[in-house]
Amino acid sequence: MELVQGVRNKKELNHLRKALHGWNAQILYISEGISAKVLFYVEQHFLCHSMQLADALIGATAIAYDFPILTENDKHYKVMKDLEVKRCVS
Repeated sequence: MELVQGVRNKKELNHLRKALHGWNAQILYISEGISAKVLFYVEQHFLCHSMQLADALIGATAIAYDFPILTENDKHYKVMKDLEVKRCVS
């Protein structure tokens, strides 16, 4: 979801699709528990940290599945204490 929003044209979208396929990326389903956690993060952190819905969704899903996230912009996730964040540099 967030990855697709970051592409600027069809060429980048096709590149992203090929990369995801090459990485054997999997679909992670959103449970009721994840949805509740997303709501909690947005309510708790929107005003003081500008927590956006997409960032809360990504973080809560990663926590629920016990996966780290890889991001260039780790500031959005610093308030999620149970989340392992790996910073990448492009």
